[in-house]
Amino acid sequence: MIRKLSFFVVFVIIISCSSDSGGSDEPTTIQLVQITADNNNLISGAKDISLNPILRFTFSSNININSFENALNITPSNLVEIISVVGNNSQANVQLRLQRNTNYTINLQGSIGLSGENLNMSLNILFTTIDGCNYITPSYGTSSSRRVVNLETNNGSGNFVYYSNYPIYSTEDDWQCDLEKAIVVVHGNSFNPDDYYSYMSTTVQALSLSESTILISPDFKNSSQNYLSWGSDYRKGGDSSGVANISSFEALDIIIDRLANKSFFPSLNEIVITGQSSGGLFTHLFSAANKSENKYPEINFEYIVSESQFYYYPTNERISESNNQLYVVQNCNGIYNWPYGYNNDIPRYLLNTSKQIFDDNFINRNITYLLGNGVSGSDGQFNNSTCYLSVLGSSRYKRGENMFQYINIKFPSNNHNKIVAQGIKHDGQAIYNSPEFRNLLNTLLNN
Repeated sequence: MIRKLSFFVVFVIIISCSSDSGGSDEPTTIQLVQITADNNNLISGAKDISLNPILRFTFSSNININSFENALNITPSNLVEIISVVGNNSQANVQLRLQRNTNYTINLQGSIGLSGENLNMSLNILFTTIDGCNYITPSYGTSSSRRVVNLETNNGSGNFVYYSNYPIYSTEDDWQCDLEKAIVVVHGNSFNPDDYYSYMSTTVQALSLSESTILISPDFKNSSQNYLSWGSDYRKGGDSSGVANISSFEALDIIIDRLANKSFFPSLNEIVITGQSSGGLFTHLFSAANKSENKYPEINFEYIVSESQFYYYPTNERISESNNQLYVVQNCNGIYNWPYGYNNDIPRYLLNTSKQIFDDNFINRNITYLLGNGVSGSDGQFNNSTCYLSVLGSSRYKRGENMFQYINIKFPSNNHNKIVAQGIKHDGQAIYNSPEFRNLLNTLLNN
């Protein structure tokens, strides 16, 4: 009797359990039906995924979007930005911002259903993004290389003209990965950036630098109703005329910001800035004034000052051409005035930069003086009538030589260099196509 009762109890328990388990039609799991990237099926091992894909997850039943977001994990997490997660019944859309040529893993597991249903099996998908390279043929014709960009600052905005062999403001998401160097060449007071672009183009192509080097020639314009213009003040960092007050130095800083953007130029590591004549003065002053070099320590900056009429001196000392020694200039009003010194008419761009910082930058940054020693009959008469100009030197060539001697005597721990282009007069085309300049450029860009 006892045995029969035991059997009956066990039998009742089995029946009861069986009845409970079979009485519910609610699913205990949820299935992933499909996952796509930009409307294409995404499978593990996929390659060439775009840098800004939209991932679409489709499930067998409705999901809780907050639970889904908590269950989703994309690694490496420091190289991905989840822009948005949007759910609609049984579907979830995830927009990402990714790094180029990078491996990512998507992991999804756990509770994601409206009633707490778990994903029936964990999801692990490995994929690789595109390298982001867009191999463009460079252009060197002045008509095809002329470009316009709108510069926006706190002091207004305006259209800025420049020449470049690559469209540096392309709206495409990808770029040419092999562009490692940039050359910026600044025109003189003839306001002919197209000519300087052509001069430098010849050298860039002769040195086989086209596929690795961006060439830019900014147009600071003497006057214009439609574009930003500066007149002669561009060489001193002055503000543009018209509705916008944009320093010529700030304009180039903005261009450099674009070049330093790794989303467009992931391999760029060096920028060479040069100018001849008044462009040389611009380069001379910009080398110490600019905020870009400290902002982008990963980029090497080089400045080549060619055949400038004027030079900045940190002190009132100058070089005597009779004995090549320093002497203190006496009774010379204006010797401290900008751009020969750091008093009076300092551009707005430098109002928050102390003389000490400016001088430290000037001494320590990589500056090369590119001088032509050919005879130029007009040198002695140019801008040589007042004391603060005459003490700079008797010719363009001597003014450059004197500057270099001064910096080495007064500040021996400097980073300045000098190259003499033999027999070259005051001629932008000749000096930028000289063997001396080409050797210098080749050395700088291939270090």
